[in-house]
Amino acid sequence: MFETLDKIFLAGLGAMSMTKERAEQIFDEYVEKGKAKREEKSGFVKELLETAEKSRADLEKIISDQIHKAMSQLPLATKDDLKRLEEKLDQALSR
Repeated sequence: MFETLDKIFLAGLGAMSMTKERAEQIFDEYVEKGKAKREEKSGFVKELLETAEKSRADLEKIISDQIHKAMSQLPLATKDDLKRLEEKLDQALSR
């Protein structure tokens, strides 16, 4: 239907803010340029919204992974560290 690069580019641009209305507007622009036919609208809009959602989810995962990586390199106490410390304090106080 449309070139893959066009879809990737559009999804990348609107991954965080793609709405049905915006997808329809993009489709209308394609129709005006002769790159699409009106009867393809619902499929295009659905596909663009799905691609944008997947791009958003992928971006969230990348950001989350990078945050976890950065946090693991910092000398911060973990939940397990705190739990072990609490256990040691409980043992020391119960003596």
